[in-house]
Amino acid sequence: MEKEILGEIELYRVSFTASTSKEALLLLIQDYMDDSKTLYQRDAFDYHGESPELNEIETAGIEICLEIARRENIAYQEYKHNSWINRVRAKSPTQYNFKREPYHNHVKLNRDHGRFEPKYTFVYYIQMPNRLQGQEGQLLLKSKQGERYSIMPKENEFLVHQSNVDHYPKPALDSTVDRIVLASNIGFF
Repeated sequence: MEKEILGEIELYRVSFTASTSKEALLLLIQDYMDDSKTLYQRDAFDYHGESPELNEIETAGIEICLEIARRENIAYQEYKHNSWINRVRAKSPTQYNFKREPYHNHVKLNRDHGRFEPKYTFVYYIQMPNRLQGQEGQLLLKSKQGERYSIMPKENEFLVHQSNVDHYPKPALDSTVDRIVLASNIGFF
């Protein structure tokens, strides 16, 4: 587990290779998204443990967050999590929920959805965009003082940060593939 300090932001990077191939995961995720009944085009799909293949990734991410909590001496009786699959489309990279302001944090999002307050958010990168130029594809993070940082995620990697960190994925306008992640918020109680 590698810890990076970006000003006041702590970011953890952990490599993880799922036992299921990327191609098989992408097919499974496409089926999952196709089966989700929606009234409009969506990019985020709640995930509730329906797939053993994705559960392996979700469980690994939760274990990483629990290890960070142990290292940070966070006392808790139980934890809660909520997970989702997120897609940033290659041909339409502006996400529906973030058209006005791309920066968001998961404390606010969970509050807006009547969910628990998370401490950590993990993102596992199943597929990154291709044909990247400059800062395209990077994860942009913003501190409470407005300082901005960027990092380039990698496929088969977890990134974990505190859930109150404002962030967004920089679009990759020439990509021919979608950015696909499995992500989760973890809260301690």
